[in-house]
Amino acid sequence: MGKHPASLKWVMNSAKRMVTEMYNPFHWHKVSKQNKLEIEKKVPGALDRMEKGEIIPEWEYLTEGKLGWEYRQVLAGNPDPWCVESIEYPRSNHKAPHIVYTLEDYRVVGCVDCMDDIHYINYMWIKVNEMGRCRDCGACVVCLPHPEPDLIWQDPHH
Repeated sequence: MGKHPASLKWVMNSAKRMVTEMYNPFHWHKVSKQNKLEIEKKVPGALDRMEKGEIIPEWEYLTEGKLGWEYRQVLAGNPDPWCVESIEYPRSNHKAPHIVYTLEDYRVVGCVDCMDDIHYINYMWIKVNEMGRCRDCGACVVCLPHPEPDLIWQDPHH
């Protein structure tokens, strides 16, 4: 079995980088500062408590002051029980548009690709099997009929 030269080069570069970081005091200072900022962000007041000698349990990092149902959801592994975290979509164009499904003949869609500093939402009225394009950033959205509309409306109790 022969050695692949590219993988050997990667191993050597990785080892060199690790050794450089191990002996660099500025790297460790930066890492410890980042860790402290991360802890303070997750649990406000944690650094003061740690300086006093108190040990912060791991569940407190996870729950971040959540109570009741939300607390149980986070402990069960659902970090966003209210579904408020934004979803990062890849940038779209006419070759790879965002796909939205509808049960009607149209769909009103707000653009997700516009810049963060814009204080308004560009809405588009898109008909089924047509492509809409944002007037500001050029993002493309295609509206398709929902593949299985019968599964949505099945309700055994009503």
